[in-house]
Amino acid sequence: MKANVLWGRLDTTAVAGMAVFASLALVLAAVSQALGLNFPLVPYLQFDVGEVAILLAFFIFGPVPALAASTVEFAGLMVFGQQIPIGPLLKLFSLFSTVFGLWVGAAIASRAGWSGLGRLVGSSSGFGLAFRAAIMTIPNYYVLVFLGELGYAESVAKIPFSWLGITLTNSNALAVILAFTAVFNVLQLLFVMAVTYSILRVPSVSQLRVGGKTPWFAQLTRRGAPPGTPS
Repeated sequence: MKANVLWGRLDTTAVAGMAVFASLALVLAAVSQALGLNFPLVPYLQFDVGEVAILLAFFIFGPVPALAASTVEFAGLMVFGQQIPIGPLLKLFSLFSTVFGLWVGAAIASRAGWSGLGRLVGSSSGFGLAFRAAIMTIPNYYVLVFLGELGYAESVAKIPFSWLGITLTNSNALAVILAFTAVFNVLQLLFVMAVTYSILRVPSVSQLRVGGKTPWFAQLTRRGAPPGTPS
């Protein structure tokens, strides 16, 4: 089994691609902030179009390059981002949990011998959603409880939740905000995955020859391709 199929491409072309996608992620993240794409129920949460670039890095070059691109984006956000260091750290956790979940889903699709982009993306998305929603509850709990941000979160979310007939109290605020933060993470990944899938479906994308090689997802979707993650 070849290492580049196991982990994704690790050649100079992949490194250059990582840099390009990480830079694109930063630019799109800035655009998202400028547009104010906030989650209505928990207004301090913001949808980020920049994650499309990280997902493209995953499907074109593989998991390890996507993790590396996520780290590069984190470094950029530490310099140019908002709410440093908490904001960039939460973004890094969300990207890492998403990429690991996508990786597991891609492995299962490959081992099952599923052909076709739709099945690969469907399996990857399912595990990506589960990993992200579950794992991100931990750092969000830490921020709300141990960094004392629960009072602020409750104050900005109280009116939006009242529109749904939900009254935030001292006894339920933490559970409700964490639950809807998980909902936000699910919606965020569904949104960027839909955009990514629409790009990957373009026939010319799967026929790309980047550095003389086919995209990582094209290798996995070929019937009989080896698994896309370590056993």
